[in-house]
Parts: sequence; structure tokens; C-alpha cells
Amino acid sequence: MTLLYFDCFSGIAGDMATAALLSLTGAEKELRKALKILPISGYRLIVERGRSCGMAGTRVHVNVSAGAKHARHLPDIVALLSSSSLPPETLARAIRCFELLGAAEAKVHGTTIDKVHFHEVGAVDAVVDVVSGCFLFELAGAKAAHCSPLPGGSGEAWSEHGKIPVPAPATLELLSGAPWRFGEGEGELVTPTGAALLCAFDASFGRPPEMTARGVGIGLGHRELPGRPNMLRVVSGEPAGKAPGRDRVLEIEANIDDMSPQRFELLIERSLDAGALDVAVLPATMKKNRPGWVLRILAPEERLEIVSAAVFSLSTAIGLRYHACDRLKLDRAVGEVETRFGRVRVKEATLPDGSVRPVPEYEDVKRIVRGGAATFDEVAVEVARKWRR
Repeated sequence: MTLLYFDCFSGIAGDMATAALLSLTGAEKELRKALKILPISGYRLIVERGRSCGMAGTRVHVNVSAGAKHARHLPDIVALLSSSSLPPETLARAIRCFELLGAAEAKVHGTTIDKVHFHEVGAVDAVVDVVSGCFLFELAGAKAAHCSPLPGGSGEAWSEHGKIPVPAPATLELLSGAPWRFGEGEGELVTPTGAALLCAFDASFGRPPEMTARGVGIGLGHRELPGRPNMLRVVSGEPAGKAPGRDRVLEIEANIDDMSPQRFELLIERSLDAGALDVAVLPATMKKNRPGWVLRILAPEERLEIVSAAVFSLSTAIGLRYHACDRLKLDRAVGEVETRFGRVRVKEATLPDGSVRPVPEYEDVKRIVRGGAATFDEVAVEVARKWRR
């Protein structure tokens, strides 16, 4: 599986995304052939090698003639793209990119998506940037992207509506769930088109993927930034051959000394439903020598908010502490064996030496024992005998 990591050191714009993916894939000939399919004219795609603050990379510019510069509404753009014979995946992703951008602009301006009047992003150069980015993304072979935190930039930028703060309102709307470093960098570093492309690429902003790098693409912007290269770096690779069963989770804890122990049953149930991997309640001595409990939950990083909401709503806890933990766990699979007592699921754990340790699923064994067909030991012996076969 191909992984793509967008290192937005100096932000991202449509032309920078195209340049970085073009640098990564080396598919200029294929891109130009695909762009000829688009029913638009009056532009020239310029691809050149350049440098920014001493760093070499690819720079892309869409040179548009004066007569081809005009804005469009979303239905116009969708109709234009749909009338082409672009590859289906590229077409669908490009349309989605403009729909996401249209929805963000509509919310920002208090109108409907069909009435949004695209200015900068409806022009020929923006259409070419979006189609190029989507085409090259598909060519790179990734299903989704990973992305670094984003520099928010500083100051103001000019638009058709006059001066606006950066990041632009539509950019923030598109990437409202992304991690931002506000105030870092000069000027606008993440443009609406760049933000929409990240959304169309299904970019995730969690922990960077552990990957074996196979290629790097460097896309350069057109401005010179003080103290840093104006570049976007896209790294391609494959999942790293890491140690089996190594991952990272959060350990979430709360000290509780003023709650009926009866309530822990529902609290544990809801925490597991919210995505917790494990829940433990440990006896402890609290302040003022009160007996109490330490609630300890293991959960994936992305489930922190949901699990925390369950704890706060069903317990007397008024605060939680959490930290990341690296785990080592055995690779596991679930199989089935047919025994004389019926079908039993078996958890198969692969040990470091390659051998497999089978463990009967307790719920299945309990069902057989409860029915009076056998004892726990008899079921265990029968399952082990069948599994070895």
C-alpha cells in the first residue's frame, strides 16, 4: 500500500501541490496529455526547476491569457469537468474538491452552494491546479494522505472582497479539524485551493505514519519567504516493517472517591462502547485517607474526546489525565474449530518465535459449560485437539 505524507513546512497552495506531486511522480508527459482532455483553453502550463532559499525543487505556473480570466459558479465548474473524459477517479476527486470548497465559501458568505461566485478558485488556473493535483495524486497510487500540522501565516491577504485575515475564512472552514500553528510564517501560507485539495485527498492530521520512504517530491511556491524555503514536500513510501504488534494508545486516568461503586458497571460498559480498548478500576487510598478508586482506560488517540465524554457524563470525575503509551502486542487472529460440543472460536496469538498459541473464546466455552455438556477443562482439551488437526 502506498502512503503519501504532505509535509507542509511552508503551507500548501494548489500550484505547490501540483509541483510536489509532479516532482514525485515525474509524470509531466502524462499530465499534459490529461489536461488536453479538459474543454478549456487560453492557458499554458509551465514546469521548471527552481530554488527557494537554497532548496531545489519543481515550480509550476499556469500562464493564463487575459481573455480567459473569468469567474465561475460551482454548477459551471462541475459541468465543465463532467463534459471531459478525465479518468473516473480523477474526475470524481476534482468535483469533490470544488464541492467542498463551494460548501465552505457558502457558509462563510451566508449563501447557498449554487450561488457561490468563485473568483480566484473558479478561474482557469485554479481549475488546472485542482485537476492536475487530483490526476497526479491518483497516479501516485495512494488511497488517502497524511499531513503535518499547518503554519497559519500572519497578516492579511487580498481577495475579491478586499483584505481578509489569514488563514482565509474558507481555508479555516475546510480545515477546521486540523492542527494549526497560528502566527507562524509571513503572509498567507495555506490557500483555499490547497486546503480543498487536502480535504479531497482525505488527509488525516494524526500521528505521522511509520513508513519506509521510497520517493520525495519538492514543490516550490512563487514567493520568497523570510528565513525559510517556500516549499511543500511530499514523501511517498510503504508501511514500515516495524516490530509486530507495536502501536500507540492513550492511558486515561481519574481518581474517584465520591461515587457509588454500582455506577462503575454502566461507566465501564459505555466507555467500551465509546471505543475504549480496556477499562480497569483499581482500589486506592485518596486524600484525607479516603478509600477510592483509580479509573484507568486504554483508548486509541482518536477516541479521546468520545471516551472522555462518557466518563464525565457517567461518573463524578471532574478531571482526567492522559498520556501516550507505546504498546507491544502479539499479532492475533480469530479462527473456529468444530468440536463434539459445537463450534468454538479460537484466538490465535503469534509468539515472537513464530509459534501460535490458541486460546478458546471464553464466551463460547461458557455457553457449553452452562448447558451442562462439559466442564471447562474438557472443552479446553477438545479445542486443543481439534485445533492441532
